Amino acid sequence: MSKPKVSREEKMSMIQEKLENGVRAIFESENYKDYIRTMAKFPNYSINNCILIASQRPDASYVCGYKTWQTEFNRTVNRNESGIVIIAPVKYKADVDEPVYDENSHPVLGEDGKQKTEKVTKEFQGFRPAYVFDVAQTSGEPLPSLVHLLQGGVDDFEVIKSALIEISPVPVTFEPINSGANGFYSPREKRIVVKEDLPELQTIKTLIHEIAHAELGHGSEEDKFDRKTKEVQAESVAFWVAAMIGEDGGLDTSDYSFGYISGWSKDKEVTELKESLDLIKETADSISSNLENALVKLQEKQETEAKSEESVETMTENKRKKVR
Repeated sequence: MSKPKVSREEKMSMIQEKLENGVRAIFESENYKDYIRTMAKFPNYSINNCILIASQRPDASYVCGYKTWQTEFNRTVNRNESGIVIIAPVKYKADVDEPVYDENSHPVLGEDGKQKTEKVTKEFQGFRPAYVFDVAQTSGEPLPSLVHLLQGGVDDFEVIKSALIEISPVPVTFEPINSGANGFYSPREKRIVVKEDLPELQTIKTLIHEIAHAELGHGSEEDKFDRKTKEVQAESVAFWVAAMIGEDGGLDTSDYSFGYISGWSKDKEVTELKESLDLIKETADSISSNLENALVKLQEKQETEAKSEESVETMTENKRKKVR
């Protein structure tokens, strides 16, 4: 007896429920507690410094100063690494001449008739350039992680990959990435880079994640989201689209996606996910629809090419028979 066919809307609803429940379960794990204890040691940077970091190293993930890596994380900066320049606040003291007033707030005058002044030491805040380093520029004890590299294979991997490249709004390349990231989207260069030689399932998931960044307009002038929200959005879309591929539950990226989303969330309520749910669902639906159409076209093209090859072989065989 065949299973009743699930409608697209029903499938989308089931994926949404699985996503929300899966991310929620991560927060109850012991692994999450270890992760939070470590992540709390990283400094919070101002929006201006975040922009500076992203402009110099778009794939940066965990960033802090040279000494902080040593004292807080038991890691050392690798030799010949170039620091990421940020602006650091610095306090300094200076002696200044302050006008003198009496108890009634009237100016106190000197013998020359001018208001008296006195030397006062005051504290001021200025700024200076400082250097920080990304975790990929360091070596030492590993940081706790909530994600696990997806190792599975994918049926029709090359076809799905080709279809995703075709529907991507920007060019896609596969290159070595030494930063530790599996991929990145560069809004300035208008391109996506995916780390080469990743396992098949991880490749597909990462490719969808970066396409989601591009489709959502992350990094554009109209982009109003912070880094955490952007990552939650892109990974949620990636999980959703992967689950929509094919039949029987699609591709399961939960081992990576649930931990990734919870790691980027500000709180256990996953506020970014709740506030962006309509946008995530709309984007996932659009990408998955485009992907389905591209897959159909690729399949039709392959069938046409196969028939052409078969016709050529038949004609060749007929000619051979005539020669005989």
